[in-house]
Amino acid sequence: MAYEPDMAIAFNSATKAVIVSFRGVTVYLTGPYVDRKAAVLTAEEHCRRLGWRD
Repeated sequence: MAYEPDMAIAFNSATKAVIVSFRGVTVYLTGPYVDRKAAVLTAEEHCRRLGWRD
């Protein structure tokens, strides 16, 4: 799946949260998420709601 330029998703394994940077806006999704996969899926869904088409 291709991310847009400057789109980034980072999972913090210590806090079980995820940071999402999309179209110049960075948000912190606190979770906690069970694992990296769950966090990334949530972050990608967040980006879809903002207009990203994968």
